[in-house]
Amino acid sequence: MPIWLIEFFGEGDLNAAFYLILFMTAPVWLAMIVVPESKTVRHLAQPLLVGSVYGLVLLYLVWQFYEARLIPQPLSTADYGGAKALANHPTVFLSLFCNLQILNLCVGTLLYQIALRNRMRVTVELVLCWLLGAVALIPLAVRMLIRKQSLN
Repeated sequence: MPIWLIEFFGEGDLNAAFYLILFMTAPVWLAMIVVPESKTVRHLAQPLLVGSVYGLVLLYLVWQFYEARLIPQPLSTADYGGAKALANHPTVFLSLFCNLQILNLCVGTLLYQIALRNRMRVTVELVLCWLLGAVALIPLAVRMLIRKQSLN
């Protein structure tokens, strides 16, 4: 199905899906930032656990695209131009965006677990990770080096 047709008839659904993906990880982020000492948060904010749960959301999203016959054709060429053309497809973009949110959350829960082990508060690093992803590892590593803590 042509991209313009999907965007014309499905703009509202695409926007709703985008906002759902954007905010689906917010409860975990807010819990790690606002109540990091909570036992519930400590048990649930595990990279493999949240990655698996939200990975199911990604699988459901891709399944819905498949059911609606919105999956684009595979790459014709394995180069930058082909990948860019594929990523311009709305369903592929939403799938990649969902994957990015999941990966950022996995990195964030890893930061959270490192902070728990080292008895640190990492509010700034978690907000950075929520917004920028793995870039938040840099200030955490610098803080740990300054405090002469192991980076393990």
